[in-house]
Amino acid sequence: MTVEQVAGVPGITIDAYRAEDLADAVAFQDSLWRGGTEGNTRYFHWKYRDNPHLDHRYVVVAREGGRVVGMVGVFGSLWEHEGRAYALPCLTDTIVAPEHRGGPLFLAMIDEVVKRLAADGVPWLLDFGDQGAAPAMLMAGWTQIGPWGQAVVEREEALFERRPWPDLPAVRGARSGATVRAVSTPDAEAMADLVRRLSAGHRAEPHRRLPRGSGIRAVRDAEYFRWRAANPLARYFHLEAGDDSMRGFLIGHRSAVDPDDAHTPTTVVDCEAATDDVFADLVAFALEHLPGRELLMWTRDLAPERVGILRSLGARLQEPTHRFTEDLYLPNLMIRATGATPCAPAPELMRSPGFWNVHGVSGRAWR
Repeated sequence: MTVEQVAGVPGITIDAYRAEDLADAVAFQDSLWRGGTEGNTRYFHWKYRDNPHLDHRYVVVAREGGRVVGMVGVFGSLWEHEGRAYALPCLTDTIVAPEHRGGPLFLAMIDEVVKRLAADGVPWLLDFGDQGAAPAMLMAGWTQIGPWGQAVVEREEALFERRPWPDLPAVRGARSGATVRAVSTPDAEAMADLVRRLSAGHRAEPHRRLPRGSGIRAVRDAEYFRWRAANPLARYFHLEAGDDSMRGFLIGHRSAVDPDDAHTPTTVVDCEAATDDVFADLVAFALEHLPGRELLMWTRDLAPERVGILRSLGARLQEPTHRFTEDLYLPNLMIRATGATPCAPAPELMRSPGFWNVHGVSGRAWR
């Protein structure tokens, strides 16, 4: 279809990604991914071919005179609510050629994605994006679930990874007594089992560890953990706590193309712990060893006790001010109905910020 049918921009076509678009797509995305031809190609395949929940069928590419001038990626994420699983597509890797930025092409490409999803009966589209595009998206029918707070640790000087991560010596946690160790290959099955056990405990005693977002939450099973760890353009730093069995894990993330002294933060994209003491020991180890100038961790769905632990370990809490310019860089989730009739959960629940639990999910976890 042509964009001029949608937004009055002549000479531009928007169509579904095809295999023959690969070389042009990865070259066009290099300003965002910065992985070069080989790295970008591996990343594209990881995200849109090897994703366990969705292939590249909803990726769209815009061309002008045969030249790529825009692309919108859509990959799959799996969520659960009341014993049912829901595969929800996520918007990502949206990029527009400089000469078309600020124009209608951005929203036209998203509209094309929404149209294709609706035709296939998919009722929702998610976007864990930055807030820069939020005003335009809200005007186009999106609902904002965020922004929300995060814990930040800023260092006077960047910490460099001076030895291979798994070579760090294991320690006994000062609070829990559990062994905390850095590992090169995460134990996906053990992590998934811990998530299941703790989730069952949350359901039995929701007041203890789930102060918000008791509704839909991301599925973190072994398949998901293995897929995420295979990201070719990410550096992951895995920690495990426990002796005979896993009592907790923490996963730090940096872009593989950013040096340790770059201003890009190191993000704790996931952390589960059987007790507050194990949580404290994992975070303390991470703060001592994770590289970078700045460390981030989402706090939206952490229990107050664990937010207090982060503060006691030196983290500064950034909370939304509800002033757009000041909240611009806080994490955020946008959701849009496609027009297809949802079977469940109910639309009013999906549009409620309190229905979402994003614990264990970070936008950077999929970058």
